[in-house]
Amino acid sequence: MAISLKKPTTVIIFRTHKETVRQGRFLKRCGQLLLDGFSLQEALVFLETIVESDAKKMIEVIHTEVSRGELFSTALKEAGFSDVVCAQLYFSLFHGQLAQTAVKAGSQLLKQAERKRKMQALLQYPAVLLVFVMIMLLAMRFILLPHISELTAVHTEQLDIGTRLVVGGVYHAPEILAAGSLVALFILLLFMNKGRKLTPMNRLQWLTRWTRSSLFTLYWSQFFSSEWGFLLKGNSSLLEVVTIMKQNALSPLITEMGEHIEMEMKQGKSFHDSLQKLSFLKKEVTLVVRQGEKSGHLGQELEMYARECEEEFDKQLEQVMNWVQPIIFIFVALVIVAIYAALLLPTFNALQTF
Repeated sequence: MAISLKKPTTVIIFRTHKETVRQGRFLKRCGQLLLDGFSLQEALVFLETIVESDAKKMIEVIHTEVSRGELFSTALKEAGFSDVVCAQLYFSLFHGQLAQTAVKAGSQLLKQAERKRKMQALLQYPAVLLVFVMIMLLAMRFILLPHISELTAVHTEQLDIGTRLVVGGVYHAPEILAAGSLVALFILLLFMNKGRKLTPMNRLQWLTRWTRSSLFTLYWSQFFSSEWGFLLKGNSSLLEVVTIMKQNALSPLITEMGEHIEMEMKQGKSFHDSLQKLSFLKKEVTLVVRQGEKSGHLGQELEMYARECEEEFDKQLEQVMNWVQPIIFIFVALVIVAIYAALLLPTFNALQTF
């Protein structure tokens, strides 16, 4: 039976909530079976028999690739898993903790899916409210305001500047919204075009500089600290870590980063000095690596630092999510006030003249 391979999805934010949950559950279950003594083939066969139809198709793709002799990480890539997840499973070939890595990656995907669910729940009601307000604006512009303008046209010169601005803002709201949307779309296309011309590492550097968001640096600091920690605890040296990164064909970002570190080290720099130009990593990563090299416990220290980064990332993301809904509500409230002001102020001014 021929199985159509799904094009890999490498950008996390475009994966649906349902797909993220499906992938997370699969990896977590697979890792737990491996911990219980199953071989990878046995785990895949068992999971194929118990999962729903959508997940079964995904596991069939993975099972087919593994049966052909492909690496588990390569099979995951063919099934549509992200570069980050595939890289984690690829690194596990060298530190030997495949089962633990699968459980960890699955848990991270499930946590990511829960964040998406919360964000969708937060935005659902405000989004409906925004649509309702936009309809009100259009109704004001094309139905009510023309009639009010006819009634108050004689007294327009008597309106104060504030009233004129409010009425003008509501009257021209469709044009303002259309122009704003076009400008936003144009800027987005410029950013996307710029991003396509850059290499993966330079693109991430560029995004970090433009967004000024600590979420980027926390996410990638956590990822690399955790993976380096696993590799070093698995008796790999720093030079071997760099070689492993270079050989990772599943993630262009990690491959390019390995090449960058190797080039810096060939110029006489140490591993921690070669990280200083990478703006998507927190400065503390360099300090942790430097301290770990001196103490001889670099693997353990990187893992501990990765856990701290993950906790801080979750905390900051929660704060952002808590601010989103109030900001939208404030915007909606201001628009509603403007609508009522545009409706009532000209009428009151007209009545005062009688």
